[in-house]
Amino acid sequence: MASPHSYTPAFPSDHTLYWRVEYFIAKFYAVSDDPSKNEEWVDYFLPDATVIIGDKLAKGTEELRRLRQGMWEHVETRRHKPEKVYPASFGTGDSDEDVIEYMLHGSLDLGMKNGEQQAVSWAGCAVLKEADGQLKYKLYQVYLHRKPI
Repeated sequence: MASPHSYTPAFPSDHTLYWRVEYFIAKFYAVSDDPSKNEEWVDYFLPDATVIIGDKLAKGTEELRRLRQGMWEHVETRRHKPEKVYPASFGTGDSDEDVIEYMLHGSLDLGMKNGEQQAVSWAGCAVLKEADGQLKYKLYQVYLHRKPI
């Protein structure tokens, strides 16, 4: 199980080759929870990436930038708690089209600017591709469920 104060989720014990994905995910959620890191957040995605979070859709860098800015419009604080990741590789390892895919789930605590607190459970799927020696999201889709507090 993931540590309650960590952005690092649990991975299957037989998949030690996913250390890069584990590190990527931990850093991504740390950046996601920092409102001063909009450009760093956008840099986690390929220029033609697709992001779907709840009912919001963004394609490409400019739409991602607007989506990210809008995420903080009513939110003062956010704290992601990724819990488990289910990774898979599809491909032979010798193709430009090789990607790493994963599904994950976790929770999110939001502090709204109006003082309200919200708890959200979420699950998502993602496709990562290597670009210039770094992993980047090609697809990131999250399903949200707001829980009463």
